[in-house]
Amino acid sequence: MVARRVTVVMSTNRVSPYLPEALQSLKDQSFPDWELIVMDNGSPDPDGVRDAVSAVPGAEVVAEAGHGVSIPLNHGAALARGEFLTFLDDDDVWLPDRLERFVTALDAAPDAGAAYSSVDFIDSRGQRGEPLFVAAGETRRDLLAGRYPFPNVVSVMYRRTDFLRVGGFNPALHYAEDTDLTFRMLQYSRMVAVPEVLTLYRRHEQNVTRVLPTELHDASRRMIGMQLWGAEHHPDPGVLEDVRANLDALDARDSADSVGVGLDRLRRGQVVGAGRMFTRAVRLDAPVAVREVTRRVGNRLRRPAAS
Repeated sequence: MVARRVTVVMSTNRVSPYLPEALQSLKDQSFPDWELIVMDNGSPDPDGVRDAVSAVPGAEVVAEAGHGVSIPLNHGAALARGEFLTFLDDDDVWLPDRLERFVTALDAAPDAGAAYSSVDFIDSRGQRGEPLFVAAGETRRDLLAGRYPFPNVVSVMYRRTDFLRVGGFNPALHYAEDTDLTFRMLQYSRMVAVPEVLTLYRRHEQNVTRVLPTELHDASRRMIGMQLWGAEHHPDPGVLEDVRANLDALDARDSADSVGVGLDRLRRGQVVGAGRMFTRAVRLDAPVAVREVTRRVGNRLRRPAAS
């Protein structure tokens, strides 16, 4: 089989109602030199997955046992034959020039391990909304130090050798596995920005995370702890400095979100739970906690009273 320049990996555990649209957005790409590997990650309807994927000529469907998201994506990457590797969610949509723009960017930057773009939300009806991520003039150090948010994995194309070199996704992580990968990529490679919106990320009832932001922050904190251990052995001392700054930035975000959760619990009459959140906010970053309480309470006081 002739190797394609780009391997597209999709992992799915269902026949998503948005799957045909996602696959069609791949078929509509202006760049034709790609292959598709679909990891059926324990779908209850494997025949339905195969039927849907059969709309893409030459696509390969590989059965998985129903693991978390990291294992099937890593397995798909191991099976890839392309020079470049990118991941398509079963409910997202790609703009027609997505692959072409990424390949052009990576060809122009042979030292870069990945390229990423801006991403906009779409809703369940396909209506385009606000940005999820905006690729601008951020530097590698801006990203590492947390001065700018990390690009979401749906917005990235990797040079396959660089993806494999840094180890792919960590199966031990339930949350923040894509952030963990980006941390490692930034420490050992360069990522180039393509400022256009090339991916539409679908937000709908089935993919809305139903955990508190503070829980997600705790997962990220554990993940950054692993990054700190690795950064201590990095030949560039600036990497350790940047990862520590990223942890400080996480604490500030967590402090602000803890205030929000605390005020919400206070409005519900959950005084003990609110107290825990306020204590957490002060412990993480006291100045941020004070500013956030002042801001939120001030905004509430400025709202016009309901007639």
